[in-house]
Amino acid sequence: MAATHWLGGPPADRERLAVWALSRIGAAAAEDARVDAVVDIDYVARDVEAYLGGRFGAGTVGEPAHRRLGGRRCFHLNGISPLQLRREDSDEPWAVLLDPARLIRGISTVTAAHRRGARVELTLTPHALFADPTDVWLPPGAQSLTVQLDPATGLLHSAALHDQHGLLATAQVSEVTVLDASSETEAGRVLARMARTLLEPARLTAEVHIETDSHDDLSITSLPSARSWTIVSNQETLTMTGDYEPDQTSPAAARLAELLTPARIVSHLAHATVTSPTSVQATVRPLRAFPPSAWAPDEALTCHFTVDPTTGVLLRAEATAAQRTVFRHLVTALGPERPAQPV
Repeated sequence: MAATHWLGGPPADRERLAVWALSRIGAAAAEDARVDAVVDIDYVARDVEAYLGGRFGAGTVGEPAHRRLGGRRCFHLNGISPLQLRREDSDEPWAVLLDPARLIRGISTVTAAHRRGARVELTLTPHALFADPTDVWLPPGAQSLTVQLDPATGLLHSAALHDQHGLLATAQVSEVTVLDASSETEAGRVLARMARTLLEPARLTAEVHIETDSHDDLSITSLPSARSWTIVSNQETLTMTGDYEPDQTSPAAARLAELLTPARIVSHLAHATVTSPTSVQATVRPLRAFPPSAWAPDEALTCHFTVDPTTGVLLRAEATAAQRTVFRHLVTALGPERPAQPV
């Protein structure tokens, strides 16, 4: 991989740096390489058990009790492919370091962003509803996860997991050799644009034409969100946010919400190829993480997305199976939120 990524170097401004870093992580979902590396993972000895479960489950850090007593594991990785990790959605504890796009699905926000020499350090907090309770590094009950991102490769060189009592586990990557690197640059641009909607506030209005989908129940429980919009959908007017409650929101409403904030979809994609400067076609990771994306709920589907470069909203979203269209939404009008009309 080139020393300088096509996104350019990390900006000095911390707020812009966080957005840049999320874009870089999203772009990594369109990149591949063979990687040799050594990964050391340390589990901190504890008297207090770590409860890391969330609304959809419970758990403690690591595997059985011997990990809670502390210890180190060393992995010598040879010829590991990030694309293969995405196709398998590997649950190895080192997988997130070489496949950082999987983190996006569980992020609530980025609480800190700093430049540490050539790397970018981010402190992430998990989302109570979207973080996977089985995730090793960003479960919903964690306090924070601090990672260091290599801008050139898109790989993570370290990770540190904290709960309310302090440090739980760390990972460190060394002896990294990147071989046979490849990048779907234009697809990466689209995925990067989708990814940074997680950190961009927006108030929008849209008209959405639902060509294929069941929309008998579009009720949604509104949650506080940096992104919200008013949608005119098949003559129904809905006010929605980019956050929704997965177990209380109909799939049809969730798909409309993900049009607005498509960042989390990126984590569920395995292999993306560009079909136009603003469009990608992508396969879906095997169904392991919960909750799944409303647009990529099954690995049998192929997804097609067209992104508005200005807002990051999906202007067209389609999921197909065996050349049959399962879902298709088109945004036919998009603009700033309209002020309320006087009564």
